[in-house]
Amino acid sequence: MKGNGIVHILGVFGMLCWGLSFIWSNEVYASLNPTTTIFLRLVISCIVLYITLSITGKKQKIRREHLKLFALAAMFEPFLYFICEGYGLKGTSPIVCSAIIATIPLFGTLAACIFLKEKMTAWNVVGFLVSFLGVMMMLVGKNMELAGTTIGIAFLLAAVVVAVGYSLLLRKLALIYNPLTVTMTQNMIGMIYFIPLVVITEKGLLGSVFPPSTDVLAVKNYIVPLLLLGVFASSVAYLIWTLLFGRLGAAKANVYSNLIPVFTAIISFAFFGETFAWQKVIGIIMVIFGLILSQGQHKILLMKETR
Repeated sequence: MKGNGIVHILGVFGMLCWGLSFIWSNEVYASLNPTTTIFLRLVISCIVLYITLSITGKKQKIRREHLKLFALAAMFEPFLYFICEGYGLKGTSPIVCSAIIATIPLFGTLAACIFLKEKMTAWNVVGFLVSFLGVMMMLVGKNMELAGTTIGIAFLLAAVVVAVGYSLLLRKLALIYNPLTVTMTQNMIGMIYFIPLVVITEKGLLGSVFPPSTDVLAVKNYIVPLLLLGVFASSVAYLIWTLLFGRLGAAKANVYSNLIPVFTAIISFAFFGETFAWQKVIGIIMVIFGLILSQGQHKILLMKETR
């Protein structure tokens, strides 16, 4: 798409941040539960975004009639989505988790066609299917078994459903407000939603999150990845995600999430000794090829826009 080259580059970088987030989260979960981890990354994100908004002067006033839409969007994501993803990751591996989450484009595209009446071309559909099959190849093992607990996979499937609902709401907000305002507002509301859960699930929070300054191991094990989650996964990546929805539409933006398991798999193999069987290599190639196909412009429409 002409004029959107920088948008596509940013899209890839945003998915890299989210691909890394599964690895960062896995490291933090060894010390903190998912609820507390998500709350703290939202706190960090809100601080980063507030500073950014103050420097750039791009903060927009939220209209009263849109408050309910923001509240509903934040209920879907970050609140429900991160709960499902967090506890799903506890029952699976980072690669399996990211692979299931990457099915969001398939269902997100279908929802965008049905509810948002977005256009789709024959090549869009082919690209989605090729990419989806690539994800499935990454998900199964040598004996075609799924790696993970039943409840872990169930949580991740719930996260997919929640993410699709969120994508429909985000499309509307992204057309009205800039990415900084949308991300800052939803993270603030989501942070408020998490406060009761943190109080219930985590005791002695300050002592566990802020260890003695001499505890270098604690800083290395989860403070650093927690900061990376807040800055890159919950701030930078969400800004890019909102930008993608505003510039490309829900159908084309959703397919970028197919890159998440690719990055997670590569990084897990390179730095954490994750097994990298032949089907994962083929799956990665299919995901990338499908992404390229789905982003093309073609004249054959499978669904015409209705007004």
